[in-house]
Amino acid sequence: MGLSHHLAALLERPLRVPAHAIAPRDAIVVLGSTLLPSGALTDVLAERVAAAATLFHAGAAPVVVATGGLLHGAPRPEADAMAEALRAAGVPAAAIVVERASRNTYENARLTAALLPRRARIWIVTQPFHARRAARCFRAFGFDVAAAQMADSIQYAQRRRALKWLVREYASWANHLVRRR
Repeated sequence: MGLSHHLAALLERPLRVPAHAIAPRDAIVVLGSTLLPSGALTDVLAERVAAAATLFHAGAAPVVVATGGLLHGAPRPEADAMAEALRAAGVPAAAIVVERASRNTYENARLTAALLPRRARIWIVTQPFHARRAARCFRAFGFDVAAAQMADSIQYAQRRRALKWLVREYASWANHLVRRR
C-alpha cells in the first residue's frame, strides 16, 4: 500500500458516519456533483444515483429528491441529469422531486427543506467522505438524517483521487465552521 492509501485512510477516519440499517424514512436525498461537459453523470454522481435507486427499490422511502444546480459550465442542472438516471434505474417519475437551484451542500439542504415536510426523516446519499458534513447541513434545517453507506464506494477503490476529495472536504469543513452553518 502506498502513501496515498495510508494518508487517505487517516483523513477519512474523522469523517466517517455511523452505519444505519435500511429502514423506511420519508425521503431519499441524493446530492449533486459535477457533471461531464456533455451533461452526463460522472462516475461519482453515477455511484450516488445507483445507491439512491437501490435504497428506493429496497423500500427505504417513497420519494427521491435529486438536488443540484447548474454549475461549472454544465449544459444542464445536476438534478435533471440525476432524475433522468433515476428513471433509467426504474424509479418512477412520480416518485422523483427535482431541486435544480442549489450550488453547494448548504444550499442542497436549504432548498430541499422547502420541498419536504418539516422534520422529515431522510436518507442522505453521497460519498462517505462527504456524508458527515452533508448530514450536519441537513440537520440544521430540521431533518432527521441517516447517511446511506457505500461500502464499495469509488472513494475506496481510487485512493489517489480520494485524497484530493478528502483535502477538498476538509477545506469545505473549515469554510462551513467559519460561516457557522
